Amino acid sequence: MLQIETDKREQTTAVTDLMLAGAALGAIWRLRTGRGWRARLWQLAFGLLVISSLLGAIIHGLRLSASTRERLWQPLNALLALIISFFITLAIDDRWGVNVSRRVLPVLVSTAPAFAWISHRFRRGFLTFIIYETVAMTIALAIYIDLAYRYRFPGAPKIAFGILVTILAAAIQNSSMELHVGGVVFDHNGLFHLVQIVGLLFLMEGAQASIVVDSNV
Repeated sequence: MLQIETDKREQTTAVTDLMLAGAALGAIWRLRTGRGWRARLWQLAFGLLVISSLLGAIIHGLRLSASTRERLWQPLNALLALIISFFITLAIDDRWGVNVSRRVLPVLVSTAPAFAWISHRFRRGFLTFIIYETVAMTIALAIYIDLAYRYRFPGAPKIAFGILVTILAAAIQNSSMELHVGGVVFDHNGLFHLVQIVGLLFLMEGAQASIVVDSNV
C-alpha cells in the first residue's frame, strides 16, 4: 500500500513539483492559440515539463523502495533531456530558421536515451542533468541575447531573462540551501522548483511573443 512521505523536506519538494506542473499547464493554456512549428515545440516542451514534474512529485511525495525510486528516475532523466532538446531546437529555430531546426531536432532528441543511460551508469542522475542543463542553457542564453540586441526578435529579452533564472535555479538545486518558513522547510530541491516557476513565467511570455510573429508569417 502506498504511503505518503513523512519527511518535511520531501513533502515540500513534492508540493513544489506539483506547483511547477501547474505552471507548465498554465503555459500550455497561454499558448493554446499558437499555430505553426514553433508553437508546437513550445507546447511539447511545456507538456514534457508537466509529465516530469508529476513524476517528480510521485518520487518525492511517496514512500518508495530504493529500487522503485531508481526505476522511476530513469524515465524522469530521459524526460528532462527531451525538454532541453526541445528548448535548444527552439533557440536554433529562432536564430537560424525552421529548416535548420527541423534537421537538428531528431539528433537532439536521440540523445535522451543516452543521457538516461549515463545518469544510471554513474549514479549521479540529477547532477548530470544540472551540468547538461547549464551548458545547454548557456548556449541558448547567448543565442537569445544576440537575438535581442542585434535582431530585436520579439520575446527574446524575456526568454533570455527566463534562461538566466533557470540557470540560477540549477545553481540552487546543486547547493545545500534551505529555507525555513514557520514549520515548513524548503530544501534545495523545493527552492529549485520555486525559482524555476519564476523563470517559466518569463519563458512563457517570451514564447507567446515569438509565436505571434510565427503565426503572422
